[in-house]
Amino acid sequence: MSTHLQSIKMKLQGILESMKSFHKSTIKMKNPGKVAEMVSQIIADGKSKLQVVTDFDRTLTCTRGDACPAASPLASTCFEILDQSELMPQIYRDETTRLRDKYYPIEIDPNLTIEQKLPMAVEWYTQAHEVMLKTGLRQKDLVAMVRDSSAKLREGTDQLLERLHQMDVPVLIFSAGLGDLIHALLDQHADNHDNIKVVSNYMRFDDEGKMVGFHDELIHMYNKNENSVHSSAYFERLRGRNNVLLMGDNVGDLRMADGVENPNVTLRIGFLNDYSEERLAKFLDMFDIVLVDDQTMDVGNDIVTQLA
Repeated sequence: MSTHLQSIKMKLQGILESMKSFHKSTIKMKNPGKVAEMVSQIIADGKSKLQVVTDFDRTLTCTRGDACPAASPLASTCFEILDQSELMPQIYRDETTRLRDKYYPIEIDPNLTIEQKLPMAVEWYTQAHEVMLKTGLRQKDLVAMVRDSSAKLREGTDQLLERLHQMDVPVLIFSAGLGDLIHALLDQHADNHDNIKVVSNYMRFDDEGKMVGFHDELIHMYNKNENSVHSSAYFERLRGRNNVLLMGDNVGDLRMADGVENPNVTLRIGFLNDYSEERLAKFLDMFDIVLVDDQTMDVGNDIVTQLA
């Protein structure tokens, strides 16, 4: 290896070595050299070239409850906020539990392709929405449901969102969950900044505040991508930002950056919440950085802190 190439390699290694989060036992990388190159490019290009594209449930939020300690019960996703609420009837919990027991093993099965999982995901979300419609859900109850739930942001997520707001970096949140609850959770645990755009399933209420349906088409885990905002005013904020920090907890989240104009660097960070050797191998093949049962946003904060 030439002296010049050795110098470049040492510089790239130094970038990762200077970031504390990259020394944690929870972080896994198949190709650290490639990651170092991507991180260095994002840093060199600066905040004006960056956009963040992220999933919400168990990506920005904890996997576990009570501020995310490892030994505590699983924290709520958007749908589980409703499951756990005393304001919802028991029949709703019974039906959603039945659906989860049927479809969740399919979602995390590393041996199935996205194409095989897709129709099952549509079935799951469609049936879950139908069950929700039968409950008489009231808009006025949503804030209390979020407040009383175990749903929390990962440690450091509020700081990351604040930093990105100060830098005027656009944040696209794609979620197959419930947009109304996402906004309520951000209001309660962070700040719902104007640089954040949430693409999700939004409830439709009648004049008396009773849920009567959903707006627009169904958003599920395999149709979340940037093409969905191309016709919106928000898309103008993304022009020229061809470096992407992408975060998700499912291989379907890898498609969220589809539609980015002239992409340069897309750094994919995967949160592996349901560990198995098979799933880890799959994640390492598809994500640049894999975080195994890591309840923090340390990696994202370490990278963004370096931006000028």
